[in-house]
Amino acid sequence: MGNENGTWIMYGVEWDDPECLHTVQDAIDYINEVGFLPLFKNDIPGFSLEERTAVEYWWCGNPKVDPWEWRELIARSGEVAYGKFFEKKAGFISKEWLPYFVNYRRDGYDFDALWDDEKASRRQKKIMDCFEIEDELYSNDLKQKAGFAKGGEKGFDGTITDLQMKTYLCVKDFRQRKNKKGELYGWPIAVYAKPEALWGYEYVTSRYSETPEVSGKAIAQHIMELYPVANADQIKRLIGGAFGTEVKTKKKKTDYPQNLFKALGLEKEPTDDQIMGLEYAIPMIKEREQEVIRYRFQEGLTYKEIGEKLGVSDGRAGQVCNLAIRRLKRDLSFQWIKDGYEATVKNHKKAVVGLSVAFETLGKYEQSKRVYDELGSIKGLGSENIKCLLNMGIDNVGLLVLLARQKRWEWQVFGIGDYAATHIEKLLYDEGLDVDIQDRSHFV
Repeated sequence: MGNENGTWIMYGVEWDDPECLHTVQDAIDYINEVGFLPLFKNDIPGFSLEERTAVEYWWCGNPKVDPWEWRELIARSGEVAYGKFFEKKAGFISKEWLPYFVNYRRDGYDFDALWDDEKASRRQKKIMDCFEIEDELYSNDLKQKAGFAKGGEKGFDGTITDLQMKTYLCVKDFRQRKNKKGELYGWPIAVYAKPEALWGYEYVTSRYSETPEVSGKAIAQHIMELYPVANADQIKRLIGGAFGTEVKTKKKKTDYPQNLFKALGLEKEPTDDQIMGLEYAIPMIKEREQEVIRYRFQEGLTYKEIGEKLGVSDGRAGQVCNLAIRRLKRDLSFQWIKDGYEATVKNHKKAVVGLSVAFETLGKYEQSKRVYDELGSIKGLGSENIKCLLNMGIDNVGLLVLLARQKRWEWQVFGIGDYAATHIEKLLYDEGLDVDIQDRSHFV
């Protein structure tokens, strides 16, 4: 979430975008997949829950679709740690990656040892002492018990944030307070706990056997693998820590297309066939994304320079670049890049021959021959849909049948939405070209 000329701006995706997370379980699954995720937009384009959700549903109050409500459900789930973990702002860390952050952020210290070495403040000590007798505490109760109430210590919010940044505390839940009669009232407030109270001391500190620097480098390297466009300074600011972690970024190159292959996770020197496949795959993404790829990898422009050319902020330019990389890595386009153009053409021919044999085995002799026909032979298949499919390398009936067997296949084809996909599946079904869909009620 950015502030432009005094106005708060949200950066999300469209609801029907394949990158969009629609439910709290989608969000939990995605956090577990990527390992950790800030709540709001930050210096690394695309690396936040905000940028993976639909803007219009934030703060709508419906927990089914409101990402602001999801943070409460995620904290409560016990599957993911939630707290102010990134640049003193809210975010999520998966259970798998929590020990890395604990070892790195704590610099290998349990809190008692930190206090003994005079590396913790008196205010931090007063808060942490409360958790020696309580597994969890409402924020208002914690403030009272630790002596930060009216007339007492100052700086409660800053101190509690510092303890979260060091992973000594996290938000376990959000709950309404109770009055003297035991009745709930007011907005839900944070309930704090030590990560050890949620997942056990042995697990939370399981990375203590390695140096904090090793854990920090693992976190940094993981971000680089997920977001190749991130630079060392952005990563350092995001992951923080007790000391500066040296992030060894790959030497910046402007020699196209080798630099783009590396951004796609293909480290080896590309073959001529792979380069041909890359040039074939790039037109499969949106024109603006193609532009950003050209500016970034062929011309070596910074995001600021790209933003000026496109009339957007540098953050938005980086976000589009990240999205372009993700689209190129989808199966339908990535096969041309990874395997090469000629190799993919051969694989397609082999797959269609196999489909023809399968139809023949089932006694579907007409369909066995049809798989080699052009897309225009399918009655009712419009020219716009054909154009979209041809752009993705789907140039005969057999390849379309094989594609339509994949779950949510339309997400991989630019220009084909849910309605068009259902229409195409029905056309194939009507002509006996089985697409292996069990529930065909939506065809009626």
